[in-house]
Amino acid sequence: MAMKEPGAGDLNRRVTLRRRSDMPATNGGLDSLFTDERKRWAQIQPVGTAVYSGSIQAAAKITHRITLRYLGVLPTDFEVLHGDIVYRVQRATDMNGGHKFTVLEVEELGSDQPGGSLYG
Repeated sequence: MAMKEPGAGDLNRRVTLRRRSDMPATNGGLDSLFTDERKRWAQIQPVGTAVYSGSIQAAAKITHRITLRYLGVLPTDFEVLHGDIVYRVQRATDMNGGHKFTVLEVEELGSDQPGGSLYG
């Protein structure tokens, strides 16, 4: 089934895509390193409850779909930052195979903390 492509004005959220790498810290924790930062306009939509419930059973929670102009292949070590909310990319696909838009299926992680940690 083909997905409906966004219309004029639907890509109305400014997001930052960034690659996350975690390195061991001297205090026994983790330090996060962010590279490949890209600013994009996007559409962010929460998924329905059936999709959310099914994704929990598959151990890869999907809470939102983010649509942006076509990016090509995007690995799953990327995060999407919108305001102070961080989303982890679970899956990236070419919408309808047309090389016009990329759809990211993401899991909302919560608020970004100073230093790149979600855990305070």
